[in-house]
Amino acid sequence: MSVSPHLDSLASLANVFTPAMSCKLLFDRDLYTPCHIQVPDSDYRLSGLYVDNQFYSFLKVVPEARKAVDIMLRLGKHDHTVALTQTRRGYAVWGHEPDARYAPPARKPGYGIKPVFGPQPSLLVADENAYQTCRLQVPDVTKPLMALTYNNRYYSFFKQDIDANKILDIAAKLARRGDETLMVIEPAMYTLALLEPNGRLA
Repeated sequence: MSVSPHLDSLASLANVFTPAMSCKLLFDRDLYTPCHIQVPDSDYRLSGLYVDNQFYSFLKVVPEARKAVDIMLRLGKHDHTVALTQTRRGYAVWGHEPDARYAPPARKPGYGIKPVFGPQPSLLVADENAYQTCRLQVPDVTKPLMALTYNNRYYSFFKQDIDANKILDIAAKLARRGDETLMVIEPAMYTLALLEPNGRLA
């Protein structure tokens, strides 16, 4: 595996926490409600989406998954939550708007918004100092698994690929079924790991 780093002691990260980018992978249309929103610093209605009682504003469409990942990681310098949808033109990136409010249509001021419960968030990490590799013992599996530890939680390796599109598609399917995932972003590789709530160090 190309994921790094591997250290002899996991205790070195006990007092160090680097936030990951939390991403809602909304690749199915029934996972969110499109809408318009207003934010405190603007008088204009913005294109938005609504999921899990949170609003997101439209930022940009890019044709490639790799570019979408790059944008999401750059957003992580200012916020730690983002949403990603698929369109005919590629991937649409949406920024979290915690202070936004719903803006109903002008002709239907009483028009409500449909609540939608989305998938589990997927975590994106690009800082190699934020995680470590380890071996993990999980129930019903005899041999230890290669895994990552991040924020005192363990994630077993699930898939590694140079194609960001494949990794995002798999992560979206896992998130929809309720699994929590962690994606490690390296310059030439994407690694997807699956949360193991009952795992322990081997």
